[in-house]
Amino acid sequence: MRPRSIASVSIRAFCLFVLSAAASAQTAPKEPPPLWDVQAGASFVGTSGNSDTTTVGADFATHHRGRVWQFESTATAVRSTADSVKTAERYLGQARGKRDLSSIVGLTAGAKLERDRFSGIDFRSLADGGLSWHLVRMPAWTLDGVTAVGWDHEKLSTVADVDDPTGVLQLQSRIPFGAGADTTQRITFYPDLKTSDASRAEGEVTAQAAMSAHLALKLGYLVRYSHTPVPGFKKTDNTTTASIVLRFRSDKPAPR
Repeated sequence: MRPRSIASVSIRAFCLFVLSAAASAQTAPKEPPPLWDVQAGASFVGTSGNSDTTTVGADFATHHRGRVWQFESTATAVRSTADSVKTAERYLGQARGKRDLSSIVGLTAGAKLERDRFSGIDFRSLADGGLSWHLVRMPAWTLDGVTAVGWDHEKLSTVADVDDPTGVLQLQSRIPFGAGADTTQRITFYPDLKTSDASRAEGEVTAQAAMSAHLALKLGYLVRYSHTPVPGFKKTDNTTTASIVLRFRSDKPAPR
């Protein structure tokens, strides 16, 4: 079976699993979020015989909810080979801190590191600071935003390094399906404040459903767009992942 066929079957099975969980879930009292939670996921697809391919992926996420500041961080890695030749490799890590000033607006600061030589990026770093927004707060839907300014440093494979001021405009929503499943959607726009043609954008959709207290299935789709990519590379990159996730959370609730 080809990797694409495996991914297609996995996506269909996962969607059926999430819909089943949503249909059977009962309305439960809302529990306070934990003081902290951590999850790590892994995925693997391999073929041999007429084709020899290997794709491995890993992701990590953590949240800490203090009385004043909240911190979150994520990291992902994807590596693929075909006939012992590397065909894809990307590493991404980011962290963000937030402090509420009111029920709607707060302060935020973040940092992001990236390496993707198959997109012409030997190294990219972005540090930003600005405002966070609680736009919608409902049991069935939450919507948050970020408006920030920062500095983008890029070491590229075929052209000179880039050091430009940039903006961060982000919307992220979450829709729960009962107590054991949810889906998130994120759109992030990075306007280059020095060269408008160098702006970038990202869109990401994830769905996750619990199998037990510590295990879950996760499906994700990420699309990245660069208006002016590194010469010789395409404007758009797409990544689809399906992984098994190991989760842990604190027994203590977050302070109010």
